[in-house]
Amino acid sequence: GLCPALQRKVDLFLNGTTEEYVEYLKQFNENPEVLENAANIKKCSDRTLTEEDKAQATSLINKITASRTC
Repeated sequence: GLCPALQRKVDLFLNGTTEEYVEYLKQFNENPEVLENAANIKKCSDRTLTEEDKAQATSLINKITASRTC
């Protein structure tokens, strides 16, 4: 499965707001340029990914998390 920190990051990226995602990332990196870039990528994904895309990605993450072999 995924480690909890990575799982939370992916969940916020797919389902959270830009603010929630960037706030979470601040725990690991406080570089303003990195955080700005992360926010831009998140905003772009929110504009381009459909709800179906997000649901499929979430389903995949759930399968990985549930698998004993991953």
